[in-house]
Amino acid sequence: MAKFLFRVGRWSYLNKWKVIIAWVLLLAGVGGAAVALMKPMTQEFSISGTPAIEATQRTMELFPEGGNPANAASVNLVFKAPDGEKLSDSDNDAAIDEVISYLEDNLVMGDTMRFGNPLEVSPELEQGVIDQFTEMGLPEEAAREDAENLSMVSDDETIAYTTFNFDAESPYSVEQSDKDIVTDAMNIGRDLGLQVEAGGAGFGDEIAVNTTSEIIGIGVAFLVLIFTFGSLVSAGMPLISAVVGVGLGSLGLFIATHWVELNNITPVLAVMIGLAVGIDYALFILSRYRSERATKDGPDAAGMAAGTAGSSVVFAGATVFIALFALVVANIGFLTAMGLAAAATVAIAVIVALTLIPALLGLLGDKAFAGRIPGVAGNRRRAKKHKASKHAAQSQQIAQEMGVSDSDTSRESGTPADSSRGTFRMTPTMGNRWVRLVRKMPGVVMAFVVLSLGALSAPVLDMELSLPADTTSNPDTTQRKAADLLSEGFYPGVNGPFLVIVDAENINADAPALQPLMDAQGEDSTPTEQAQLSSYMYTADALKRVGGVRHAQIVGLSEDGQAAQIMVSPQTSPTDAATVGVASALRDATERIEDATGADLGMTGLTAVQLDITERLEEAMPVYLAIVVGLAILLLFLVFRSLLVPLVAALGFLLSVGSAFGLTVLVWQQGLWDLVPAPGPLISFMPIFLIGVTFGLAMDYQVFLVTRMREHYSHTNGQPSPGSPYSGVDESTIVGFTQGARVVTAAAIIMISVFVAFINQPLPFIQIFGFALAVSVFFDAFFIRMSLVPATMFLMGKATWWMPKWLDKIMPPLDIEGTALEKEWEEKERARAG
Repeated sequence: MAKFLFRVGRWSYLNKWKVIIAWVLLLAGVGGAAVALMKPMTQEFSISGTPAIEATQRTMELFPEGGNPANAASVNLVFKAPDGEKLSDSDNDAAIDEVISYLEDNLVMGDTMRFGNPLEVSPELEQGVIDQFTEMGLPEEAAREDAENLSMVSDDETIAYTTFNFDAESPYSVEQSDKDIVTDAMNIGRDLGLQVEAGGAGFGDEIAVNTTSEIIGIGVAFLVLIFTFGSLVSAGMPLISAVVGVGLGSLGLFIATHWVELNNITPVLAVMIGLAVGIDYALFILSRYRSERATKDGPDAAGMAAGTAGSSVVFAGATVFIALFALVVANIGFLTAMGLAAAATVAIAVIVALTLIPALLGLLGDKAFAGRIPGVAGNRRRAKKHKASKHAAQSQQIAQEMGVSDSDTSRESGTPADSSRGTFRMTPTMGNRWVRLVRKMPGVVMAFVVLSLGALSAPVLDMELSLPADTTSNPDTTQRKAADLLSEGFYPGVNGPFLVIVDAENINADAPALQPLMDAQGEDSTPTEQAQLSSYMYTADALKRVGGVRHAQIVGLSEDGQAAQIMVSPQTSPTDAATVGVASALRDATERIEDATGADLGMTGLTAVQLDITERLEEAMPVYLAIVVGLAILLLFLVFRSLLVPLVAALGFLLSVGSAFGLTVLVWQQGLWDLVPAPGPLISFMPIFLIGVTFGLAMDYQVFLVTRMREHYSHTNGQPSPGSPYSGVDESTIVGFTQGARVVTAAAIIMISVFVAFINQPLPFIQIFGFALAVSVFFDAFFIRMSLVPATMFLMGKATWWMPKWLDKIMPPLDIEGTALEKEWEEKERARAG
């Protein structure tokens, strides 16, 4: 592959205008196609195949007039009286009427069964429930208990609520103008002295995306690139490459909307990841070009950069692609779409970096590193030549320590060199000082990394997962205030009841469990009808006794009487960890009821759907983790021909992921130091997505850093340089680390800055993604790859690159360092010189 990429890079350099024009035309063509074919993205999250979704579909078949219970555009309008007053006071009652009247006059609604002034509607509904169910044979005491549970006014009459549905197919298709009408109505009540808040699925915040995140990320990346290359021109090239790649990926997503419905969060995550890796991949190739340009002409330097660093880019990009593509194992529609979109964007970023960067270098020629800034990235300060001389002396000293003569020091400097001399220059960089410090105390470094990251991983054991809801919104939003008022005036579970569907078409009329209830009924109905009604009452009574359930009651019958809806109200809120246990207990109870009665039961509702998704993601997590870790070990076996290096890399990956999870739990779930306004459960799909992205990025840094070590080890056949105070393994570790540390550091800082910029987004779960990805890259790059990996190499010594001969023979060759390419080049150069 290295030889092929060499030809690609060289050809791109020589045919610069063809490559640049081709990418420009492709970008324009894809942009035009996107404009012509794109359809609006949805705010919905596509889900299928969960028990709650199947129960939802059954509900829509049995109760077609009610629509989709898990996708209703419902609104809860909550009123609270001023301190020391009641809502039933005349002024407050009149204020509620003003709000209700405004909505009736200006808004087209869907379901309005429980809409109106709650002080008037609630007593009527409660009495209706009592009358209806006593006529059905339910004891009056039980009927009154059901009615009280449906009360819309708190016992002290300080909090009340009313509900209605927007006239829309789903919460995500509600017009903003309709939401504005509700907001205007709320302001009317507020002006009259009431606290009025609105929540519910239909009144959720519109999923908005700030474009400032990309701008901030690119801006910070540009500054880092300036300090990396010391050149304004070269700092701009990786940004151009990344923007082209991300632009093509994003436009491709817009084209895909013509055939596939995509959530509008999908491109946000694709841009976040594509921008970060696109800049990094271009950075690696450009950095290698600068190194090769010291001894080669432009076309050959571009080809060698593409063949060596480009091979690593392809491998790293492939691991990111596979990790993101593997998200399909979760079998969650919207998560699969996010993974595939991000994977495609990464693939495009790799291709763009391999071709456009050499083409831009061919276009700029000797001006590729123009615009040098004095004193930055090794550039000399014009007025302080004595410091430059001191710097050169330090460079010579370190080169001698490394067993590399002073004549070997020209390659990294970007100055001409005699090719008959050595090839590497060891500069007194921070990276070189750090790796030599690690060599002095590898055990201490290893212990510090393992213990510190291990301690940070501990909070993972307390991690709670859920999907976004009113109860997890920021405290200053009306949605969160509405949910808090409902919890205060009634009980937390009122924000997310379950809905159990009883299909009694095939009821067992002879079931012993139903006989007492059937005997209590009159003889006006058939045994089958008696059994059906008895099954509903039996189910409601059985579900009431489930731990954590506050109440269960029949809330609707189908037109033919063969099915019923039972609302189950948990004591706890939808995002409370205890509610997960309640849901599990309810499922077990419905299975027992099915066995006892012969009826078919299913549980749905928004809370049930969310819990099902969370449960499925938790089940998929171990499988996915096994796939990505197993893949990492296998690929690194092939790349580095070592048993221990891949194992250290994989264990380090687990440490970096665990610590990132732990810190995210501390900050976003447990509210460490009050850093976030609304700590609460983490978004359900964050862990599995974070694992995929972190795995890919961890392999990036592992490959780019360790390949330089392996490259030196291979060139020297594992032997130290003449006069070197180090062993062959230690020398290759120090030399490779010194060569790759600056670039890897810059790449990590760029990636962290891009992810941190997304904390600026308004949606909490995008903020959490940005934070979690940023800390995972920080831990993996600086704690694992640049500390733990060299420390373990120093400790393992010769065992670092050990591989059984029989295993080495059967493993296919995979040269991503470009070693064979470099040897072939050196042989040609020697032949040409001879």
